[in-house]
Amino acid sequence: MSKILKIGQISDIHIGNGEELVQGIDVCANFRNALNSDSMKNLDLLVLSGDLAENAEAGAYEYVASLFKDYKSPWCVIPGNHDNLDLMKNYFDLSGKVSGDRCFYRYDLKGRSIFFLDSACGNVSKEELDWLKAETAKVKGEVILFMHHPPCFCGHRFMDLRFHLENMVEVQEVLGGINNLTHIYAGHYHHQFEVNMGRQIVHVAPATQFQIDPNMPYFNLQSAAPGWQVINWGENFVETEVYFE
Repeated sequence: MSKILKIGQISDIHIGNGEELVQGIDVCANFRNALNSDSMKNLDLLVLSGDLAENAEAGAYEYVASLFKDYKSPWCVIPGNHDNLDLMKNYFDLSGKVSGDRCFYRYDLKGRSIFFLDSACGNVSKEELDWLKAETAKVKGEVILFMHHPPCFCGHRFMDLRFHLENMVEVQEVLGGINNLTHIYAGHYHHQFEVNMGRQIVHVAPATQFQIDPNMPYFNLQSAAPGWQVINWGENFVETEVYFE
């Protein structure tokens, strides 16, 4: 347990049908730049935390899968609200990770346990929450959690108003009762946030597609530069560094 785990998180890639531009932005180049940046070298794990596709195009998943043919580190994926889980199953190995129409699972790595929830349809199901409670209780040490939607409001006027997690109160109640969970990682908001939620910290990754201005109640593009984050998880600490190109 003394080893520091280095985990990279890339979120909200929004790739179209192959290498086409999406809303005038070369989202494939943005994704490659995040994936190949110096900060992402020697990862113990890479997490793609949803919205791989812009409109659930098969070409998006085919493109992402092609970049991982020779990828050296383990990597995990969950769907976001722009994704189609049935299509994703054709391109990524999700065996044992899908129950019904949800993709949620536990991933054990070098003595640590990392949990993944599926909020792609806008909420987290009761089945997922019951499973999370039961599974985290089996782990003696600290765990971390990845999900697409932040489980709290973040102070993003546009996203909080229109696209927040639907059953936030119910989810917060369950998460708050998991004593060995202190760090939660999300995406979806196209802006970087760190929010204290009681004794838990929610780290919202920026998007590789673009960043949305959090100060406006309507959509306003803040930056087309890609962002991502890197987590260093040691025995008694979790440090999160955010990077922008």
